[in-house]
Amino acid sequence: METAILWHTGPLIDDVEIAQVHDLAAAAEREDGVAPLSEQPLLNLRDATDDVVHLLTWRAGELAGYAQVDKRGDAPSAELVVRPGHRRRGLGFHLLGSAADRAAEPPPTADDDAHGGLPSSRAEHDGEPAPAPLRVWAHGDLPAARGLAARAGYAVVRELLVLERPLGGPADHPTPTLPDGLRLRAFVPGQDDDAWVRANALAFAQHPEQGRLTVADLHARTREDWFDPAGLLLLERTTPAGPAELVGFVWTKIPTGQPDGAREGEIYVVGVVPAAQGEGLGRVLTAAGLAHLAAQGVTTAVLYVDGDNVPAVRTYERAGFTRRAVHVQYARTARGTTA
Repeated sequence: METAILWHTGPLIDDVEIAQVHDLAAAAEREDGVAPLSEQPLLNLRDATDDVVHLLTWRAGELAGYAQVDKRGDAPSAELVVRPGHRRRGLGFHLLGSAADRAAEPPPTADDDAHGGLPSSRAEHDGEPAPAPLRVWAHGDLPAARGLAARAGYAVVRELLVLERPLGGPADHPTPTLPDGLRLRAFVPGQDDDAWVRANALAFAQHPEQGRLTVADLHARTREDWFDPAGLLLLERTTPAGPAELVGFVWTKIPTGQPDGAREGEIYVVGVVPAAQGEGLGRVLTAAGLAHLAAQGVTTAVLYVDGDNVPAVRTYERAGFTRRAVHVQYARTARGTTA
C-alpha cells in the first residue's frame, strides 16, 4: 500500500488535528505502557515556528501515524508514533525516512520569501554547513523501536533514565535545613520569569534541550493544568548589602486527575548555577522537592536524568531512587542505510 505522508511547519492546523494527535498518542500508550510523545512535542503542537515540522499520515479514515521534527538546538530531533492497528506495515519506517528528509532540508532564507514562500533549491544553500544528523527518541526502549532503528541504520547515542522511589508521609520528608545565607521560596509568576530563565540557562548550558528554554517556553508550561507556582522553589543567596541572588531551584510536577492514595509526582527539574556547584545544593534541592511532593499527598516520586550524568545519578540514588525505565535517543551510524 502506498504511504502518503503530509507535512507542514507548526502549529497544527486546528484543535481537531491537535486532538487527533493526542488520541493517537493515547492509543499507543494504552498498547505499549509508555507515552510515545514527550512533553515538548505536545507543547509544540500549538507553537507557531517554522523550526518544527509535523508529519501526518491517515489510513482507513483515522490518523495512523505522526512524527515531529524539531530543528532547534545543536541537532534536529524527532519523535514518532504509529497507531497500534496500523503497525507492522512499514509505516514507521516511512515516517522515519520522511522525518530524516525534513531534518536535512536547509532552513528558509530571505530569498525564499522573495520566491513567494517556496523553498529555493538546495544548490542555493551549498555555502551553508550541512545540518547535524537527525536524532530520534524512542520512549521505553521497546523491541519494535529497536528493530526499526536497526533496519534504518540508527544506533543509540543517548540514554535518559527514569528513576522512582516511594514516598512516606510529610513526617518522613521534612523541609531540609539550609546552609547559612540561603533561603528557599516559591516562584512568583511575572516577577521571577526572567531570573529563572537566566539561572536555568546557566545551570544547563551543556544540556541540548533544557538549557535553551526561553521565557515563552516557561509560559507554555505555566499554562499547563499541572502547574503550581508553590511547586517551583527558588534557592537564593542573601547578602546584607544587595539583592538576593538566585543560585538554584527545584521544580515539581503533579499531574492532575490522580486518585488519592496513588498519586505520582515528579522532580521535574533541579538546577544549580555553576558558581554555586560543588556545595551539595543539588542534594538539598532534591530533598526540598521530595518534601513538597510528600506534603501534597504524593506516594511515588519520579524523575528523569541522563544516564551519563554520573554525579546527578549518584545524588538521586543516595536519595533512594531506583531505575524504572529508560528512554533512548538514536542517530544514524556511519554505515547506516538510507531510510
